[in-house]
Amino acid sequence: MTVYKNMAFALTLRKVPKPEIERRVREAARTLGIEELLDRKPKALSGGQRQRVAVGRAIVREPKAFLFDEPLSNLDAKLRVTTRAELKALHQRLKTTTIYVTHDQEEAMTLGDRIVVMSKGLIQQSGPPLEVYRRPANRFVAGFVGTPPMNFLDGRLESTGGGLSFIEGSSDPHGTPYTLSIPASRSAAFAPFTGKNIVLGLRPQMLRELSGEPVHGRDWLLPVRVVEPLGDSMDVSCGTPKHPHLVARISANATITAGSAAVFTLDADAVHFFEPGEFGLALRGGT
Repeated sequence: MTVYKNMAFALTLRKVPKPEIERRVREAARTLGIEELLDRKPKALSGGQRQRVAVGRAIVREPKAFLFDEPLSNLDAKLRVTTRAELKALHQRLKTTTIYVTHDQEEAMTLGDRIVVMSKGLIQQSGPPLEVYRRPANRFVAGFVGTPPMNFLDGRLESTGGGLSFIEGSSDPHGTPYTLSIPASRSAAFAPFTGKNIVLGLRPQMLRELSGEPVHGRDWLLPVRVVEPLGDSMDVSCGTPKHPHLVARISANATITAGSAAVFTLDADAVHFFEPGEFGLALRGGT
């Protein structure tokens, strides 16, 4: 059958009036950008085009629930973004319950009203996308949701000068130990973990190029390996002797170059802390 007949097949079996079939098929084809393919047969379609036809067959039925299993995986990057926006617009218009399975966390964040993060057959966390992003339940969720992925640094929480500090365990090129002072507003909540091994979670956006004088316990001098321009921003691959693969996403106007060393400010109010291990639970501390 042609693409048109494939998309219309279920409606034809239900004896839906032909004008209504025409309207639904044409509208779905327009949404998915396959209007020019309606007269073709499957053997004349690419894998991505066939996948869009399959989505169209579901759309025209206007069901009570959609079940999508990675429907955009075979599309090229540009078409994936366009179709993703169209699927969201379709959902907002039809108000139809949709269960959408994807390995692309960006798709989950942009499409979902509620996302469920799973690993090894178990739900690790569920909730509104921004809540999952801002308050990950464990290290797995924190590393999966967000682009670029969160940086993780193993260390210890120690009492220093009446406060608490995260001790990373190595030193910068000048021999100064990498430490991060915990704000007083968060210290009380983290006090029970003093002297214990914990994991610091640091999103690349939280590593900012220093604009003033460096402050011990907040600003780190990090050797830079690679700089990747992205247009309005750039990703900087840097690190410590203990954790050599850190990523900072900073302004495209920064003057940092590969092979140099730059001072980065760590936002201690926004960092995350976790118990050790792949699924170490988040340690909440007043944020």
